[in-house]
Amino acid sequence: MDLRSKKTIAMLVGGALVIGLAGGLLGFLLRGPAVQDALDRAERAEQQLAAAESSAPVEPTPSAEPTTPAVVDPGTPAASTAEDGKHFAYIKTIVDKNGGTYITVDYAEMLTGQAAADAAAAAGEESPPPNDYFISNNNKKLREFPVDTAINVTLTSTAQGVKPEGYSVPFGDFQNIFTGVVSGPDLSRQPFWITIKDGTITIIAEQYLP
Repeated sequence: MDLRSKKTIAMLVGGALVIGLAGGLLGFLLRGPAVQDALDRAERAEQQLAAAESSAPVEPTPSAEPTTPAVVDPGTPAASTAEDGKHFAYIKTIVDKNGGTYITVDYAEMLTGQAAADAAAAAGEESPPPNDYFISNNNKKLREFPVDTAINVTLTSTAQGVKPEGYSVPFGDFQNIFTGVVSGPDLSRQPFWITIKDGTITIIAEQYLP
């Protein structure tokens, strides 16, 4: 093969390479805008979806119905609750109803010593108080409890005065004295210690006051 032939072949091969490269470059240029356009479309779709989700109405979360607290007249005896324990109180009424006997009480507090002096001074009373005790009754709430009528009641008041050591009477006699069925001391003004067990009054003892 002569030199001219070799040059011709080299030129043909080089031309083919140039054509191939040009074709590849053209294909890339043609594909580039299409790919970019597809990416742009996808991005716009995502933005539209996000906007639609953010503007969608939010379902309200169900909330519990508000409850209105019951209004209790302070002058009406509260329903019996199991306030077990020993309480200092004034007895307001004793009534028979619903097949039982019920006592309405007004809790108070008997103070002695410095507590009595402070409470008396705060109430505008003599301080220290006479006989070193003071009865505080700032809460007029009434409470009603059933009572065990089989008990005996300890009293200190008598028709003639007082018995500091106390004496015992059946509950029926105590009820008759308190309600005025029979004559006796005025027990409506006297404080008592009452003991409540399982929501029922089981012990009643009058507090001796000098």
